[in-house]
Amino acid sequence: MTQGHRHEDGCCGEGPHTRIEAAVGRMKEKSLRVTTPRLAMLKVLAEAKGPLSAEEIHSSAGDGALDLVTVYRGLEALDEAGIVQRHPLERGRSLYALIAAGHHHHHIICRRCGRIDRLPGCDTSRLESAARSSGFSDLTHIMEIYGICPTCNLTAHA
Repeated sequence: MTQGHRHEDGCCGEGPHTRIEAAVGRMKEKSLRVTTPRLAMLKVLAEAKGPLSAEEIHSSAGDGALDLVTVYRGLEALDEAGIVQRHPLERGRSLYALIAAGHHHHHIICRRCGRIDRLPGCDTSRLESAARSSGFSDLTHIMEIYGICPTCNLTAHA
């Protein structure tokens, strides 16, 4: 599993069961079918200690009934519905995390080891104001910051 952002840090304020129920409720609000594969994906994401790749979700789902194509399609639908947050990585890969209602943050990602740390807050108010002034509505954004973590910096200079 990817290092970094940990849900037990209290950022999401809910247990896995509550997070799954909330996600299913949002799926129903968005008229998104609640299928067995999607429930399996939600369970894996709700129990995860950090964002996961599609491959990690696939292998964690277990019994082999969930194929990788289904995972990718399910993640795309859940992302479009605002149920999971996609975290794009620099080299084209993405990680996914289950969104808790009213919960939004960004990450700093190490280019060498893949460590992911949560960044405090999200101040995009000036950018969103400029977008609204241009006539845009229903705004959303994705922002990840990349760098070299302290551990990798020490290793490189040793």
